[in-house]
Amino acid sequence: MMPHAARRSDRISIELPIVVTGSDAMGSGFLEQGITAVIGRHGAKILLRRKLVPHQEINIRCLTTSKESDARILGQVGGTRDGAFYYGVELLDADTNIWDIEFPAVDEAEAGVGRVLLECIRCHSRELVYLHEIEAEVFEANRSISRHCRKCTDLSVWRETHLRGDEELPQAAPQPAVTLPAPPPKRTKNDRKHLRLDLKADACIRYPQYGEEVVQTVNLSRGGFRFKSKKHYREGWVIEAALPYQHGGANIFAAARIVYAGEDPAAGVNVYGVAYIPSKQSWPGR
Repeated sequence: MMPHAARRSDRISIELPIVVTGSDAMGSGFLEQGITAVIGRHGAKILLRRKLVPHQEINIRCLTTSKESDARILGQVGGTRDGAFYYGVELLDADTNIWDIEFPAVDEAEAGVGRVLLECIRCHSRELVYLHEIEAEVFEANRSISRHCRKCTDLSVWRETHLRGDEELPQAAPQPAVTLPAPPPKRTKNDRKHLRLDLKADACIRYPQYGEEVVQTVNLSRGGFRFKSKKHYREGWVIEAALPYQHGGANIFAAARIVYAGEDPAAGVNVYGVAYIPSKQSWPGR
């Protein structure tokens, strides 16, 4: 098995328009418009129609932010039926955040039950946010949450950002009062060390052999969640999980592992427990 590179930030599935310049595999200079498929603080997965090769250096300009960075092609990671290519790239300018999205320290992920890309409705700043248990419940009910904005220097309402960076966000509705969940049921020896919140939310599971599957959680806690599925996952399998998940939204996928596999005979489905992989461990090599 190939050694895995350490994960330096979570990855966001989002389409942003970009312009790429450089020289192609034949040595010819080019300027081509493309899009991102996945972004991170230090790299991205991009879609182009140009044939490129590993180690080749290019320049990427994000049209949404008008910021740019030199980048290195890490390799091709698939293609489309109409002849376009997906490439993994590493951004070489560490001081320029070309996406204008704040990525918190990866260690903060271990305190969160969900990951979401939010936008302040006042200043339109965007941040990747880790939600704790109560925040996750409020967000699932309202698709928005009140939090402090560093740019506004005040509390503001934050909403889930849409797939395309230039899409206007609607005005926020007044925030309802937050109701704390009922105390958790009596613990058993199989319970995790964190409080479990009985919350049904959409999540997306990625596994190479199965592709993507949208599921609904049974409960969640810091460090993972439980979901039901008719597919057959096995304990120990490493997956990618996005929670909460919105079709067509900017979804954040994190590395996770199936740690429990059981059955719900009454419903005719399987039940799985998922644990996020700590940041000090490796990201799946795919």
